[in-house]
Amino acid sequence: MTSPRIVDAFTIHPNKAEPLQEKQNRQSRRSIIREFGLNTTAHGLPGIARSRSTHNCLFWSFSTVIFTGITLYFVIESIRAYFDYLTQTNVDVVIEWPQYFPAFSICNISPIRFDKFIEPFLNYLKAHNLTNVTDNSSISSYQSLFIGDFLQFTFNSNKSLTEFLYPLSSMLIQCKYNGFNCTAADFVEFISPSYGFCYTFNAKVKNRTVRSLTENGGYGKLELRLYAHTHQYVRFLTDSVGMVGMIHDNAQMPLIDIAGLPFGSGRKHKLCFTKRSYSILPSPYSHCTDQVSFAMQALFNSSGNADYGYSQLTCITLCMQTYV
Repeated sequence: MTSPRIVDAFTIHPNKAEPLQEKQNRQSRRSIIREFGLNTTAHGLPGIARSRSTHNCLFWSFSTVIFTGITLYFVIESIRAYFDYLTQTNVDVVIEWPQYFPAFSICNISPIRFDKFIEPFLNYLKAHNLTNVTDNSSISSYQSLFIGDFLQFTFNSNKSLTEFLYPLSSMLIQCKYNGFNCTAADFVEFISPSYGFCYTFNAKVKNRTVRSLTENGGYGKLELRLYAHTHQYVRFLTDSVGMVGMIHDNAQMPLIDIAGLPFGSGRKHKLCFTKRSYSILPSPYSHCTDQVSFAMQALFNSSGNADYGYSQLTCITLCMQTYV
């Protein structure tokens, strides 16, 4: 006969296999995760796994998320910095031998000679009924307003403007390099929009080498005596008298309108120079290039026999003239 107490036990507390199996699976997964958290080298996760209270678990969870975010931020910044191709600048002192004497360009501050300019200019004013003045010894401020129009009219009429400019032979009194005489033939002629005829000594010229510092046993000294023709200056065209010049690289086109230094007449001026070379990595590390564009080459072709190359200042000037 079956005991009533045993029947009640079977009825109230049944023993089924399926719920026990699911509980064991859940405990198995939790134990794997807990074991990973306790043994991983990431310090935040063991802290979460060993937590015995809710506050302790929240603290470790919050700390882990914050510092994981900081780590990701610096990793992403490092990757971005890599693809920005950051470069390192190295400064070296290099002893060059032999070293070449730099180029020197000089212009008269006044671009136009009054004695060659006044007669054609007055004829232009009369022909266009702008004035009826016959005095050719001076011009008025009103007449000076038409100088630019006259020069443009002369140029558009296929007439040369060179007769109004200062030739070097009329300005060069004395030229010496390292104690030996030099002549106007040692200069390369070019035209400046602001100063008319300008002349460069020791420019890089095709089929000719540039002068070295130690030529003729000297140490690189150029001496020039120039005549400014201040009595031939056109009034209201310039506000100063003298010359303007600049030192530059032998293969660099002289943009004397931008980088020229004024030299007052009746004074002795001394210029010294140092040489610095900049070497910048090309793309993709920078936007630097040494390719001569078509417009730049056309500008170089107008410089006569000079063999000029790419320069950043020339590129910037062409860009401003083109796009500004």
